Formats: sequence, C-alpha cells, structure tokens
Amino acid sequence: MNNLTLAHAWVLLLLPLPLLVWWLVPPHQMPRRGLVVPFLPRLAAMVGHDPSHGATVTQGGVLRWLTVIFCWLCIVLALARPQLIEPPMSKEIPVRDLLLAVDLSGSMETQDFTNPQGQVVDRLSAVKTVLDDFLAKRQGDRVGLILFGSAAFVQVPFTEDLDVCRQLLEEAQVRMAGPQTAFGDALGLAINVFDRSTVKERVLIALTDGNDTTSQVPPDKAAQIASDKGIVIHTVAVGDPKAVGEDALDETTLKRVASSTGGIYSHASSGKELQSIYDQLDQIETRKVQTISHRPRRDVYWWPLVACLAASMLYLSAGLLLTLRNTEKTPPENGSRSSSSHSSSSPSSASTLNSVAPAGILPFAFHFIRPEWLLALLPAALLWWLLHRQTETQRAWRGIIAPQLLDHLWGGQQKQSRFGPLEWVGLSWLILILAIAGPSWKHVPSPFADDTAALAIVVKVSPSMETEDVQPSRQERATQKIHDLLKIRGTAKASLIAYSGTAHSVMPATEDAGIINSFAQSLTPQIMPQDGDAAAKALQLADQTLEAAGGGSILWITDSIAPEQAQALNQWRRSSSTEVRLLPPLLPGDELDTLTDTARAVDAKLVSLTADDSDVQNLASAAKFADISGGSNDTRWAESGYWLTPILALMLLMFFRRGWMVSMERRAS
Repeated sequence: MNNLTLAHAWVLLLLPLPLLVWWLVPPHQMPRRGLVVPFLPRLAAMVGHDPSHGATVTQGGVLRWLTVIFCWLCIVLALARPQLIEPPMSKEIPVRDLLLAVDLSGSMETQDFTNPQGQVVDRLSAVKTVLDDFLAKRQGDRVGLILFGSAAFVQVPFTEDLDVCRQLLEEAQVRMAGPQTAFGDALGLAINVFDRSTVKERVLIALTDGNDTTSQVPPDKAAQIASDKGIVIHTVAVGDPKAVGEDALDETTLKRVASSTGGIYSHASSGKELQSIYDQLDQIETRKVQTISHRPRRDVYWWPLVACLAASMLYLSAGLLLTLRNTEKTPPENGSRSSSSHSSSSPSSASTLNSVAPAGILPFAFHFIRPEWLLALLPAALLWWLLHRQTETQRAWRGIIAPQLLDHLWGGQQKQSRFGPLEWVGLSWLILILAIAGPSWKHVPSPFADDTAALAIVVKVSPSMETEDVQPSRQERATQKIHDLLKIRGTAKASLIAYSGTAHSVMPATEDAGIINSFAQSLTPQIMPQDGDAAAKALQLADQTLEAAGGGSILWITDSIAPEQAQALNQWRRSSSTEVRLLPPLLPGDELDTLTDTARAVDAKLVSLTADDSDVQNLASAAKFADISGGSNDTRWAESGYWLTPILALMLLMFFRRGWMVSMERRAS
C-alpha cells in the first residue's frame, strides 16, 4: 500500500511568511491616466465621488484573498515535497561463491554416456547437459568456471550472470586445455580465485575422468590448503573405474580431497547417475541469499501545483465573466461612474483578482514526464489575453470618442510598470504549467537497477594493431582504454566482439566487467583464425548482442578499415540505427584522416585518443544515455520540476503586497 509523506516537512513553517510581506512591504500604488473633461465638478457630484490627487491602492475582496491564501498553501505543500512511498522492492544478494572445475582432457571425448533421449554421447557432452541444468537452479549464487587439462585456466571469474557462464561452458571443447589431467593445479588455481572472494561460504565442485598426471601441486596438498581456508570441495568422477593408464580413475585421491575439506565424493558411469549426483549436490549446497529491500519514493509535488493552477484560473475566469456581464448591463456612455484617475475608490471583489503559479527553467537536454499538461498553456494564454484586453485603459472609450480626439483628451502620466501584476500572473502560469509537466533530463534508478545503456565493444585484432607508434602498442593502449571504460561504467552491461578476417562474439552482454576485461587483455593477433578485415560482420554481431541486452551503442576500436568493406558497411548502416563511436588508437596524421573518412560510411562519431582519461570519460558519458529499447522497469526519470517550486513561492509572496493585484476594472476616467 502506498503511503504519502513529506520529504521536507519543516518547510511548513514558512506558512506565516505572507504576514511579514503584508506588514513590512510598502503598498503598490498604481497611477492612472484620466480623461480630461471641462465639467469634472458636475460629473463628480453626479457619481458621488470626491476627486483627489495621488495613485490608487487597489483592495481585494474576501474571495480574492481566499484564492491567494489557497494558492500559497498549495505552493508551500509542493515545496515540502510530498512523496508516495511505494510497496517495497526486494533484491537477493549472493552469500556463497560456487566454483566449477571441469576436466577437458582427451579422455572426455570417450562416448560411454547416455543422454535423456537415449543417445550415446561423449562424457563432456553429458557433463555439459547436467551442468547446464544445475546452473539454471543456482540463481542467487555467484558462479565461476575453471577448465583444466594439461594446464588450468579461469574461463569465467565469479559472476551472477549465469547465462554467460552457461554459454562459455557450452563452447568448451575437449583438449582445448591440453590432453592430460592437471587436477592438483586446478585445485591450486581455485584457491587463488577464492582468495579474491569476499563471501564466507566458498564451494568447489571438481569433475574429472582421469588421474593426475601433470600437476606441479599434488592434489592432497592443494586440498589441505583449501581446508585451512574454509573451502569445501565436492569431487565427481566420471568414466570407467576399471580403466588403466592415463585414463585410469584415482578414486582414492578424489575421496581424500573431498573428505579432507568436508565435501562428498561421487562417481557416475552414466548420464542418469551424473544427474542424480548433481541433484544431491543441489540439495546439500542449497541456494543461499541475503535479501535486502528498498521502498522507492515517487514525487507528487505537482498534485498541489495542479490545484493551485486550477484555483487561480477558475477565479480569474469567473471574475472576468462577471465583469463582462456587468459591462454589458452598464455601457460606458451611460455610466458616468468612472472616476478621475486620481480617485481613491476601491473596486469590488468581483472586479479584482490575484493569481499565482509556479515557475520553470528550460534545460538544454530534457523531456517532459507529463507532456499532456503543456496543453494547459493554450487556455492560460487565452485567459491572459482576455484579461489584458479587459484592463486596457483606452478600450472603454473606443467607439464613443473619435480616435483622432481620444489621444488628446488624456491627462496625467501612465507610470504603470512594464511588468505589473497581470504580467506576473502570465509568467507564473507559464512556469507553473512547465513544473507540472515534469521537466527531466536524467534517470533515477532504484538501488537494484542500472540507468546505463549497454555497450558493445568491437575491437580489431590484427598485426597492424601491434605497431608501437602509440606506446606501448596500439593493441595494448586499446586494452587499457577498455579497462578504464569498464571501470567507469561499473555494472553496466557490455559485450566484446573481436575481429580480423573473421568476426567473433567473445562475450555476450554481461554486467560483470571483470569478465570483459579479462578477455580483452587476452586478445592478440595470434589467436585469430584468419587475417583480414570483417568490420561489417563485427558490427552485425555487436547489434545482435545489443538487441539481447535491450539496446545501446557500439564502441569501435580499429586502426584501419579495408576499402572493400565500404559497401558492406553501407548496407549495415542502412539496416541499423545503432549509434557508433570510433576510438582509433592512432596519432594525428594521414592514417587517422583516412580512417575517419572511411568510417563516415557508418556515421561513426570520432573520439580522439588522449594521453589522459578524458576520451574514456566522454565515451562513458555518451554511451550512458544511448537508445534503450528495453531495460529495467525499476528505472524512472528524475522529477526536476520540483526545483521550480522555490521560485513559485517567491513569486506568490508578491501577491500578499497590498495593492499588487490584477484589477479587471477598465482603467478609464
């Protein structure tokens, strides 16, 4: 249930402030011009007024003061910033780090497992199927992935993005880490990974189908260190326990490793057995999370502003209609009741009015949260124009006195300020409507959402990128810039695409900057399967990753574009509206000029390489508000119109000055 509260309740102490304006500020006097007639004494006697010198101090009736006071209450209430406290939002944060170590040695290609469809598959395929289902149930845990064979390496650092972990596990191939089994080294690497973990519960699930043949660290020694550090290791053996040689299972070692760290040992020789083992592990290592909650607040300062606008416009409209009706009943030529400009008569409450409304600022980059309220400018402008016509001094005598004589019959001086009460009312309405419409130019995300658009980083990895004209080299400088950019963007989603003669999606969009940074540092021309330039294909892959992430922009890092790519790039540009920014790791010169000209095919915006981080700061700022076609529902626009309410309060105080009001009497005499 929503609750209403005031963010700045102390502002209510300002309610008596108009009394000081009434007592301390001198009255507003408005000299008026009058019509010179030779029979003024006789005219004064007829209308019952005694002409006198001096300006008038217009007085207001009860209804006028009630309207002004109501508007003041509304403005002060808006200034106190009423907010709706919405139902609580919750987020679960992980309290356990779970690390998977998967054996990719040559024996994992042995086809002796049966999948759920009854087909015989190799061991690694069976492991992938079971682990994929296991990972799908681990939402809330941070999961990492170590692959090992003759050597061990971290494929995925700890991340909550389990989709990335599952995808990279699916891409793993037998022997990609070598044909042998370095089980002890995998345990040692896992310990190093856990050393960077800040959570208390740390669990390793190690899967292997062979005995340790090449580790520098004995598995028993690594297990003892893990036990001292509070790491629990579960071991899963797959394959034939009767096998001999390098394919033999060392069940004794696997059991000791598990028991010494408080884990369990399991063996599976079929897909069903492997599935049951992971079901058992899922029950033992139940999902653990810590729940944090937040109750978002929604500004509704504009509610009292709407009441203020409605009250002021209704009162002015009613006063104008009443004045016009009285004018129709008593035409000017029969009504000698208009007095000299120096008369001290006080208009009735029906012929005077004061109205106020909030003020606004028009930022350079913004939109309106409630643009439909801008339509209120039309009736406000019409009403102001009618009021202006009604209060025009000479209008009452037009059609009665010949125009060529009228200008010569006016006496006295019109000292009315160019910015009087009526103009004050018009400005107030303008600002009030802008404030109600809700100007905004930035997001205010909840603590559980990110207001930053996704970014696809496209990097060319070719021998030319190893040129050292930019120190330490073009490739290394590009990697440094990626690192700095990811650090600034925090948990904003990013993907990584590398290309040369072929284009590859190295990492889909993920909120884990550490993974992107790790893979970016590993990019070298030697790992690319083919030399060349597949820039258009790389941009297509970038578009695909951004589509999955809900939209964003592309950062393109390259030192050249092949001429034959021009047509393909033009075709991509016609089919895609994604914004592209080009960061060439080049020094000023012909090479940079040529690249810039070629990049015009995709309307790329050039960001020049700098020695400091100003280029990265510009990229981070520009990419943050890229077009987002999807995203979190937790993100909302900041209500910047609230900051107009202090201006409105100051404007409204003017109407508590005696004589500062709009008189709808035609100021003629």
